[in-house]
Amino acid sequence: MTRDNLRRYSLWQMRDFGRDRAIALLIIGVALGFAIVAPVRMMHMAVTEVSAKQLISASLQQIVYVCAFVALNGIVSTDRKMGYYRFLFSKPVSIPAYYAQQFLIYFVGFLAVMAILLGIFAFFIYPLSPVGPLIYCAIVFLSLGGISFFISSLFRVDWPILAGVFLGSALLHSIWEESEGWKHMVIAVLPPLNKLAAILPTIMADGTVDTNSILWLFGYSLLFFLAGLYVLRRRPFS
Repeated sequence: MTRDNLRRYSLWQMRDFGRDRAIALLIIGVALGFAIVAPVRMMHMAVTEVSAKQLISASLQQIVYVCAFVALNGIVSTDRKMGYYRFLFSKPVSIPAYYAQQFLIYFVGFLAVMAILLGIFAFFIYPLSPVGPLIYCAIVFLSLGGISFFISSLFRVDWPILAGVFLGSALLHSIWEESEGWKHMVIAVLPPLNKLAAILPTIMADGTVDTNSILWLFGYSLLFFLAGLYVLRRRPFS
């Protein structure tokens, strides 16, 4: 019964993602991409494979973080804040399983949106293989996803906390990276999101990633994702 209900809910989750997030992500992606690419096109410069990779890298560094943040914002908390849980869980369904499924659907939906944006780039600017950029998009989403899932499972309004954690982590890593003592201890427990910046160039250049960085990013995110599932299992959903 629970699995059947999860299957039915997956259709609602896909519809909600398409209606509430996918369109917004496309608009954001096109707007940010246009702001980066348009000045180059206005100079009437010939776009080569090398310059196209530079453009796509510059665009992704801006677009993927904003889009991942928008996609993950409220992934759990919105239902509780809006009171949807009274309808959602009136039927027998595991709350952790429901939101784990929602996370997976949002991940697939996010990659689909990014694939469309890459297709627009290929059509209007220069055709590049989407594999490398999509791998990077997946890495960013999964690196941010577990932390976002945990925070969203704890708080009704999660976006200010998410923004504070992500921006604060980036800022402290940039100014305390070489520090010792208590400052080093602080950045050691912060999300290792500073490792994301070095991943894109290697993916675009030769299709490789640093395994150690991936293990740190995914391990940290997975730990918080599991903590979020535990919160959903233990706390009253009200």
